[in-house]
Amino acid sequence: MQGNIHKTARVFSNDPKHPQVIIGLKGKVWVPIYVKPRHVRLTGIMDEKIEKVVHLRGEKKEPLIVKLASVSIPDMVEVKLQETQKGRAYQLKVRNKVKGKARYKGQVKLTTNYPEKPEVVVKIAGNIRGRLEVSPGILSFGRMSQERLGQLKNDSRVITRSIIVRLNKGNDLKIRKIELERSLFRVSTKEIQQGQVVQVVVEPVLEKLKKGVNKDHLKIYTNQKGREVLEVPISFDLL
Repeated sequence: MQGNIHKTARVFSNDPKHPQVIIGLKGKVWVPIYVKPRHVRLTGIMDEKIEKVVHLRGEKKEPLIVKLASVSIPDMVEVKLQETQKGRAYQLKVRNKVKGKARYKGQVKLTTNYPEKPEVVVKIAGNIRGRLEVSPGILSFGRMSQERLGQLKNDSRVITRSIIVRLNKGNDLKIRKIELERSLFRVSTKEIQQGQVVQVVVEPVLEKLKKGVNKDHLKIYTNQKGREVLEVPISFDLL
């Protein structure tokens, strides 16, 4: 904890007039070096400038000296330490360097001249998403016995799974067509959010499934340059 805090506790008792009492606590937690935020989360769309700034401030009378010690993921992020107020305040800029989609974790270590806090560790988490995403990337209906499959046929029950196509930047997404390699499944589309999110509903054709692993390949054709075709493998394991 650091800086201003406000906590509450609810107390229950057998007092008929005051069965519940809320106790409040306000205070300020002193730390030799105030760091905000303490964790860096780099989230955004690929090819965008994704950057966060961490502010450090010395809370003691003596001047604060901060130096960059190490970066655990130098290939993923660019780090720059700058003094903003002589002997008192610094800012740490952390910028994403990855050009494509990526998920990563790491940390930046800083050293200081304060004996109470000789080292400051800032954790980093990156989640760089593509402009157009399809989820899940592999669709599985899991395993099913032939006996259970027969029951579903008799009950006329429908088994479906969904694939979500999401445009993270822009609002002009269109699905031009959908193809299946073996036609073991049938598909339909539903626009969830106009121009941005489309749901592809996949249903197995039960009469075509055979014992073993039934595999098919789904191709989703879009109007997005560079991602004109999205491919999703589909499987249904019949025991």
